[in-house]
Amino acid sequence: MIVENARQQTLLAERLNSLEPYPGARFAGRGIVVCAGGPSFFTNAYVLVHVLREALQCRLPIEVWHLGPAEMSARMAAMLGAFGVRVVDATAGDADHAWIVDGWQLKAHALAWSSFEEVLLLDADQVPTRDPAEVFEWADYRETGAVLWPDIVDLIPENPVWDACGLAPRSAPAIESGQLLIHKARKWPAIQLALHLNRHADFYYRMMYGDKETYLLGLLMADSRFAVIPHRPLPDVGLCLHQHDFEGRVLFQHRTGAKWRYAGGQEEPAGFVGLEACMTALAQLRKGWNGLVFHAPPRSAHALRTEREWASFRTLAFIVPGQAAVTLELLPDGEIGRSRAADRMNWWCDEKDGALHLVIHDAFGPCWRLEYQANRHWYGASVADPAIEAYAAAEGVRKSSHASDTAWRQWIFAGRYVLANDGDI
Repeated sequence: MIVENARQQTLLAERLNSLEPYPGARFAGRGIVVCAGGPSFFTNAYVLVHVLREALQCRLPIEVWHLGPAEMSARMAAMLGAFGVRVVDATAGDADHAWIVDGWQLKAHALAWSSFEEVLLLDADQVPTRDPAEVFEWADYRETGAVLWPDIVDLIPENPVWDACGLAPRSAPAIESGQLLIHKARKWPAIQLALHLNRHADFYYRMMYGDKETYLLGLLMADSRFAVIPHRPLPDVGLCLHQHDFEGRVLFQHRTGAKWRYAGGQEEPAGFVGLEACMTALAQLRKGWNGLVFHAPPRSAHALRTEREWASFRTLAFIVPGQAAVTLELLPDGEIGRSRAADRMNWWCDEKDGALHLVIHDAFGPCWRLEYQANRHWYGASVADPAIEAYAAAEGVRKSSHASDTAWRQWIFAGRYVLANDGDI
């Protein structure tokens, strides 16, 4: 441990002596930065973005960062994009990202390299009580260029992190980084130092909880001014931290132990504001996304064109003999909306042996494979049990191609099948 301490102090000293000038041409304007990859954090980020745009009428630009395709599908990105959100893959391009192994480290990276000069960094499980754009006009922020929010505990003088960072021991409020406000042009040395601490998380995180104090320590090591909200958060123990503005009014509700769930019941922290808007956001999310990070395999240009065509039809009549027929809603990017079920979660088109196929997924892989016939009709079977056949047709084609449902049914099944439900399809 003594050897590791000495090595880390040497690395930090080297970093202090090699800070780069601020790359002003890379950044401009003000905006919100959120890190949210994977189904759970995406669910929370969608609620946050929906509430910001729809309920609070916040018009600040927003970037949502994630770590690679395994954390964000095209459908998920499109749903955020509908609110004007820029989705950023931290693993794309030439940026050095190999050191980022968790969301805490991603936050420091996104703060530094987001496109904004002035950043409000928010955790995905946040719900503001009002438009947070006001923070950029606060006098304390304009004076110092950085605002931090306190946690419910303190950093004590005995914490070895002070010595590790070459700082005099002191007692200070720990920092709760569910929200952080910083002007990058004015605080670039501090940001670089915070990045250094997060790059070496295996060492520094032993002395503090994740990324939180790295921003405080970066500012202190850079001898840079900052402001701390003078009001401790009001905790609903284990569920939510209610963070204030300088006047003591609650502005941020950080649902640390009450993250939104895609399915099932939700925790209800005491004093929480805006539940109805959040539930509306969740309902909208479930309509357009099934909770999975889905990527279809590589496919031909013909198959991709066919997917776009069928997404434009929007609805697909889907029939399994002996079962009630359903109308599937085919959404872009392989999503099934209305009539989604365990064996009908996602869809895509494939070109195999010269024939087009409609592939319908469950949560784990292909569940149905139907070959294109003619006149926008498909016929095939279950992947697991080819004896279970299935038929599908564009809803508009079915209604316009036959004089009656009876004629349509006879045309499909040629007298071989009887539907369990004799209602309209």
